[in-house]
Amino acid sequence: MPRIYTSQSEPLDFCLDCFPLEAAAALIYGNLGDGPDGRGNCFAYDAAHPNYEDDPGFYVCEICGEVLTSRDE
Repeated sequence: MPRIYTSQSEPLDFCLDCFPLEAAAALIYGNLGDGPDGRGNCFAYDAAHPNYEDDPGFYVCEICGEVLTSRDE
């Protein structure tokens, strides 16, 4: 947690405070079109993500822009 892949297979990371509920995330990010290479809807909720501490400052929350840390894993 907390990563979502949109239906187009784009990764989005969130801090714990901004991570949407699954139903809301599916409505917002699950209907953006098919993923690459004709794979269909690639929406994924609470998906695996890189260790945020490995690249400090590289990963930020999609909503508030907060830098993600081990607290958000």
